[in-house]
Amino acid sequence: MAYSLKLAFLAFLSLNLQVYALNIGVQSSLQLSKECSRKCESEFCSVPPFLRYGKYCGLLYSGCPGERPCDGLDACCMKHDMCVQSKGNDYLSEECSQKFIGCMDNFRAAGGHTFKGSTCDANDVIEVIKIVMEAALLAGRIFKKP
Repeated sequence: MAYSLKLAFLAFLSLNLQVYALNIGVQSSLQLSKECSRKCESEFCSVPPFLRYGKYCGLLYSGCPGERPCDGLDACCMKHDMCVQSKGNDYLSEECSQKFIGCMDNFRAAGGHTFKGSTCDANDVIEVIKIVMEAALLAGRIFKKP
């Protein structure tokens, strides 16, 4: 199952299409357009395309400039966003993906906790994000991204 999920994300990442909005009826305000967040959120914790965690974790989801992360895991996502930005928005950057996975591993090893009010389990969020990052690493290797 994890392998097929990685392939699905590989296909999603390689299409290089801009997604403006997606509404599947689960939640009327759910969108996949790039927006910035000013509040700590915890929604769709186990659903990769819809995951919203903290202010920085999620596909096409990031904190607004100057916003502090909600916790250590959210800080990992913020650092990943900054890394990707520094690489010209290259979401397939192997360096950014590896650093992100390492940051999440360190957060978990340190016994990091989710922010107050979170409905997500940190381990669930980490596993979902790792699936996406492993797909990005695979795509980066296929497309020869550094």
